[in-house]
Amino acid sequence: MNTRMVAAGLLGLALLALPAGAADGFVTRRGCTLYLDGRAYRAVGVNMPDLHQTYFGTWLHIPHIYGTPEQARQAIIAGIEDAGQSGLAFIRFFASPGYPRDQALLYDRDPARYWSLMDELFALCRQHRLRLVPCLGTIPGPYLHLGEHGRAILDPQSKTSKWVEQYVREFVTRYLNDPTVLMWELVNEGMLHADVNMDGRRLLPVGVYPPGTTSVRETGRVEDSLNWADYQRLYREHTAFIKGLDPNHLVTSGDAHVRPECTSRRETFPHFQFRMDTWREWLANNLASQPEPLDVLSFHVYGDDTPAPNDVPWAGMTTVEQVRRLVRCAHAAAAPVFIGELGAAPSNQADPTGRWLCDCLDALEAENVSLIALWVWHFPWQPERTMTSATYPQVVTHAAAFNARYGVR
Repeated sequence: MNTRMVAAGLLGLALLALPAGAADGFVTRRGCTLYLDGRAYRAVGVNMPDLHQTYFGTWLHIPHIYGTPEQARQAIIAGIEDAGQSGLAFIRFFASPGYPRDQALLYDRDPARYWSLMDELFALCRQHRLRLVPCLGTIPGPYLHLGEHGRAILDPQSKTSKWVEQYVREFVTRYLNDPTVLMWELVNEGMLHADVNMDGRRLLPVGVYPPGTTSVRETGRVEDSLNWADYQRLYREHTAFIKGLDPNHLVTSGDAHVRPECTSRRETFPHFQFRMDTWREWLANNLASQPEPLDVLSFHVYGDDTPAPNDVPWAGMTTVEQVRRLVRCAHAAAAPVFIGELGAAPSNQADPTGRWLCDCLDALEAENVSLIALWVWHFPWQPERTMTSATYPQVVTHAAAFNARYGVR
């Protein structure tokens, strides 16, 4: 713990001398609009989910995706440089230490080195005028690795809760004075797991644990399940905890949207009896699922021009028509919107010229959406979705023009 405290103190001194390329000012909100330095702030960025783990050399998949750790590190640097040179505004990334095996490699073994590399990565993004949206992964936490169940995150005295609190405290207090952080995000697509009975479901396999680990639980139990009210409670508590540490940055959930059968799952858990939400129920559930004090509502969008089938709440609507209505509801509730993932369906390869993505960006701009992050940037693990400025020049140029219109770059 002493090494962590010393490193945090050194960072505070370092932030007094941020390089010339550093982001300036903290993004704030008023109603459904974000602001920076007194003017409306709207921006398009990208997702690099493996950003820090691949840069650190800890990601489990490095050998078969990138080759050597140094090749992986150079690939991340190339992605950052491409984003900066292309006029993109920010990078969203999954900011937990990763699988138990990944966590053991560096964060558990040498926390001072872990945070030193994070400082290095932040400095590189700052140099290229890129802000960051770290998805902290607060729910449900590393409960399996700690020998607990999924509901342990609800108990403040559990090992899982204490681990999450320590990691979030270290991360947030380290960068609370750094405007390179655009905002904090709690967890990726949490509400899609609400009211899903985990009994009998497959959990993490033994291969993602440190070598030699023998006591691994690979099958879920009902007590690994979190319900709708649990997620609402955790969103409130974790957001309040972050805001208590950091008065400078906004917080978003990281949600995609609720399931189309959200209401029946909530009403019949744990013995699920299916009923599709009505359109009105689905819209209301999306607003209620991301409670205050969250600042920014998060949704993920994948789609095309095909009208939706009749067996979903948004039957007959195209993806753009569905999202327009969802955004309008969020704005009516005085909440800014972050499209945390935007991609074509079933993959970006289905939109080779980027025509649909460009049209969707235009529609989201017309609806005054604040933040949009393309899925996914320089990510060879998903070859059918990955994009660069060379492979999707129309989309990247369109995004850069969006940013230029709002004075972001």
